[in-house]
Order: sequence, then C-alpha cells, then structure tokens
Amino acid sequence: MSTTTLLLIIIVILLLGGGGFFFRRR
Repeated sequence: MSTTTLLLIIIVILLLGGGGFFFRRR
C-alpha cells in the first residue's frame, strides 16, 4: 500500500464514520 492509498482510505473513513463530527469540534 502506498502512502496516497492510505490517505484516501483515512479520508473515506472520516467522511463515512462522522466527518461532520470533526468539523463541529473546531
């Protein structure tokens, strides 16, 4: 797995698992 692939997976997980939650904390 390349670094880019890992970053994409993390972004997808954050968006699906509650990306809005992190934005609300700020």
